[in-house]
Formats: sequence, C-alpha cells, structure tokens
Amino acid sequence: MTIDVVDAVGLVRKNRKTRKRLQKAAQELDQQVAEDSIALDKARQMLYDVAVLPSRDVYGRVKNVDHFELAAIERPTASIKRSAEPRRTGGVAVVPAARMAGGAVLVLGLSLAVGPAVKSGSYRAVQGLGSASTGRAIKSLRGAAARNATEAWFGRGAVAVGGGGRAAGRKMLEQIEATSSKVTYELAAAWRIQALEASQQEEARGLERREADMKQRQDEALALHEHFEDMQRVIRDLRSELLTRLPSLVALVDNSKDFAQYGSRQRAEVTTMVDLDGLAVKVMRCPMADPTGRPAEESKLVVAEAEARLQAMQPHA
Repeated sequence: MTIDVVDAVGLVRKNRKTRKRLQKAAQELDQQVAEDSIALDKARQMLYDVAVLPSRDVYGRVKNVDHFELAAIERPTASIKRSAEPRRTGGVAVVPAARMAGGAVLVLGLSLAVGPAVKSGSYRAVQGLGSASTGRAIKSLRGAAARNATEAWFGRGAVAVGGGGRAAGRKMLEQIEATSSKVTYELAAAWRIQALEASQQEEARGLERREADMKQRQDEALALHEHFEDMQRVIRDLRSELLTRLPSLVALVDNSKDFAQYGSRQRAEVTTMVDLDGLAVKVMRCPMADPTGRPAEESKLVVAEAEARLQAMQPHA
C-alpha cells in the first residue's frame, strides 16, 4: 500500500505541474498576441499620422480633380478587429483540494471508529450467546458478574478451569479492536488511494489532450506572430514610400493647384500617391486573425498585394 500511496501522490504532483505549465503557456500566448496587437496599432497610427494625413492635406489643395482618376481617401481605423484579439483558453478545471492534497492527507483523515465498534459488537454477541465457566448463560447474569463472565469467556475460561481468565480476555478484546481497526484502515485507505489514482489518471489523460491542443495553438500563435511582423514590415515600407514621394507632391501642388493643367507625368505622380494612400488604408483596415486565432486569409492576401505593388514601384522611387 505504501507504493500505491507514493504513486498516487506522485501523479497528483505531476498533474499539478502540468496544469501550471499549460496555464503559463496559455498566458504567454495571450500576452504575445496582445503585445503584437499594440505594436501593430502603433505602426498603423504612425502610418496615418506621418504619411496618409499629410498627403490628404496636399490633395485638399488640388482643384479641378478628375475623380475618375483619383480614389477618395478615407480616414482609416487604426484598431484591429475583434477577430485578432487573443483567443482565450478554456478555464482550467479546479480539482477539489481534497483530491489535490495528496494520498497522505486522505489516508490520515480516515475514521478509525470501526475497531471499537467491532470490539463492542463482539462483546455483546458473547453476552447474548456465550456461557460462563459454570455453564450458566451469560445473558442471565447482571452487572459485574456478566462483565466478568464475558471477559473470562474471551480468555478461554476462568483461571480455575484452566483458562486465562479475565486478564487474558481483556487482552483478547484489545487485540480484536486493534486488528479490526488495522484491517478496516487498510481496506478503506486502499479504496481511497485507488479512487484518487483513478481520478488523477483520468485527469492526466485530459491533460494529455490539452497538451496536444496547446502544441497546435503554439504553432498557430507562431504563424500569427510572423503574420503580425509581415504586416508591420509592409506598413513601414508604405510609410517610407509615401514619405519619399511626399516632398515632390508638395512641390507640384505649390507650383500649381489646377489638376486639369497637369501633364501626364504630373498626373501619374498624383495618381500614384493616391494609389499608395488607398493601399495604406486597405492595409490598416485589414483584420489580422480569423475567429479561430489563425492568420486571416484576407490579410495574407493584402500583405502579398502590398508587397507586390511596392516592389513594382521600386524602379520609380
């Protein structure tokens, strides 16, 4: 039984450590997504503040704009949609303290009242059915006589007839009590330990499933983290491209505000800037994750589109 106790308590401790490790891993994943979201929000806001907004102010000064050539510039929303919020792990079931405390606590808490009860029951049974050394039924005796006769019966008879007498009888009753207590204790303890171990084994199987789920979630979180970094890189590139082209646009508009008077090269310069701003708005509005916490397909397409369009503009930078 000692080995069973060690095994059960060891399983309790192992499960407790696994739960804590899974909880910590879940918290770290949530923290990573939160930090990525904050960093992306800042990058979006900076893109809007230092590049998109100044460009829009310049467009506002242009007259006779051909709206078939220029797309309307709208103020983007810099926040990530709810689909990109950290996916919370389900609450870890709290195992009752009695189950987590360990086999030793359960064993020590067992009642030892059965031994005295068995002793008392045996005593009453002899009083009801036994006979004194004189041959008289013990149940016909009263008081001290009944007690003395009962104790002598457990001592295999009175000393006068070769038995151990009352002293031997009292010793036998004590042995009955001790033996009964020990047997009952061990049986009950073994049952409790088996129940504890069974419950912990069931929990261990559940934790193994949670381990597999956590591994999958960690893989998904890594993919999402890399996607956040890709999006931030695209935003930085867009900001850089817009800021590089902005001085030329400012100079163009300062020289002439009449779009109708612009030549093809000047019109192309303006439409390219408007196209970049529209792309920036599209990037800033894009949801980062789907409801399952994976990178949203829409945002992956937007990143690829932005990278391709920025790459195509490089010869004209």
